[in-house]
Amino acid sequence: MKRTTLAIATLIGTAAFAHDAPAQQSGGPGRGGPPNPLLQAFDTDHDGALSAAEINAAAARLRERDANRDGKLTADELPRGGFGRGPGGGGPGGGFGRGPGAMETSNDPNKPPLAKDDGEKRILAAIEEARKGQRYANVSTADGRLLRQLTESLGARRVVELGTSTGESGLWFSLALRKTGGKLFTHDIDPGRIAVARENFKRGGVEDIVVITEGNAHETAVHNKEPIDILFIDAEKEGYDAYLKELLPYVRPGGLIIAHNMRRPAPNPRYIEAITTNPDLDSSFVLMDGAGVGITLKKR
Repeated sequence: MKRTTLAIATLIGTAAFAHDAPAQQSGGPGRGGPPNPLLQAFDTDHDGALSAAEINAAAARLRERDANRDGKLTADELPRGGFGRGPGGGGPGGGFGRGPGAMETSNDPNKPPLAKDDGEKRILAAIEEARKGQRYANVSTADGRLLRQLTESLGARRVVELGTSTGESGLWFSLALRKTGGKLFTHDIDPGRIAVARENFKRGGVEDIVVITEGNAHETAVHNKEPIDILFIDAEKEGYDAYLKELLPYVRPGGLIIAHNMRRPAPNPRYIEAITTNPDLDSSFVLMDGAGVGITLKKR
């Protein structure tokens, strides 16, 4: 925590020096000079300073941008439009500041949703706790919200997930499945990750609606014989096209195939070709400022 706090403070201090130096020549901050963009991005209570809680939140938001989980942030992992606003918001050239006409931080796609009931509150708390522990590869808040929204709006009762990881995506699915009366059937080859996921599902109180299968999903998932409402592919990237071929026959007409990491890491080109050249499928790509999500409809 001390190292993270120091890193954030150094980042903000550096931005302040670089951003305010020209302003000091013409009167300085508060006398016509531009505000610090990082302070604008992370000062959620707008008191002109970053509290310990805001620094912790800033660190979490920055970690979410680390798509390949290498502990570093590169230029393409940082939002071009800045934190706390949608595409195109903010001042010229993007960055961290919000700028005139930008969305307020309450519309930040990476801000957790509001809990409607105690069950949602418990699941959202479990997601936050999961992010403090072993994460491996997981979805961002924006990606997770989309999974929940698509699942609930479709009334999905059978969701098949390839790549359990430590259970964060499963918790997002569970927010919807507890309302639709459905279940999540999730597959992973790594027993260590599965053990962490089980604890996260238990913490969220959703272990009764999640069925975990350990093993190679190319071998275990094909045992599925029931119609699939949503197929979520988030396992090894080179296997995406094979997973699609193996399980597409079981996706019901009107069902969805959702694929994570359609921007970074680089997607499997065979999978992209498969979902964009098949007349039985219709695909869109969303949240491409982050890891990227592909949404494919199996036409009726």
